Amino acid sequence: MKWEELSKQKAEFIMSGWNGFPKVNEKSNDLNLRSELMAAFEDTLSFLEINKEDLIKGNYRFDMEYGLKVYQIFNQYPSFNVRTASNNNVWRYLSLEVIPDIVYYRWGMREGRFWKDPRRIWLKAIWWYIHLSWQGSEEATREVLKSNTTDDIVQLVERAGSLGYRVTLTREIIRHYGSLTKEQKGRNNQIFRKVMKLNTARAKTVEPDLHPGGQQSYVKELFDYFENAREEVKSS
Repeated sequence: MKWEELSKQKAEFIMSGWNGFPKVNEKSNDLNLRSELMAAFEDTLSFLEINKEDLIKGNYRFDMEYGLKVYQIFNQYPSFNVRTASNNNVWRYLSLEVIPDIVYYRWGMREGRFWKDPRRIWLKAIWWYIHLSWQGSEEATREVLKSNTTDDIVQLVERAGSLGYRVTLTREIIRHYGSLTKEQKGRNNQIFRKVMKLNTARAKTVEPDLHPGGQQSYVKELFDYFENAREEVKSS
């Protein structure tokens, strides 16, 4: 399968021609893919017992559950790989020509979520969120992600390093974060954001793979840093 692309200029032109509601490109070569994505959309709404008109209010569980389906739909195509997933023009085409109505129900007419802001293209963001969090199976991944928030998607997806994502490391961070109790997360406000910022800084000078105990120990130390800091403030 050849993945069609859409430049920023063409994307802007297409969206400017909409009159209050997106137009699906009925001549698209990807109508089978649209059918799969639409079926997954309807299944997710039914599973969560929500209406599509309510999505624009914000719904992390929808992003997660639909993201899990989207991830596996795309991954069934041999031609879809990390290189394809890194191509913003592919995501612009999918967002504007294949499922613009779904993007619209989730985000309204916000250009950044369709094409304008590469970091915020919604379909791209939820695919990468699942990819960077993948724990080997849909159920295991759902388990570590189920209590996260929309902000956690932002913190994970928008913190690619200068050389791109370190996938095994992000998966370990997500695994550890998902193992924390609600009480532990509550004690350290925005701990995921803090850990991701600390990792960005430390990874410039420390190689996680060479850390004593490997990545798992490295990640534990990131979280322990803020737990220990909280205890020090509490006891002072």
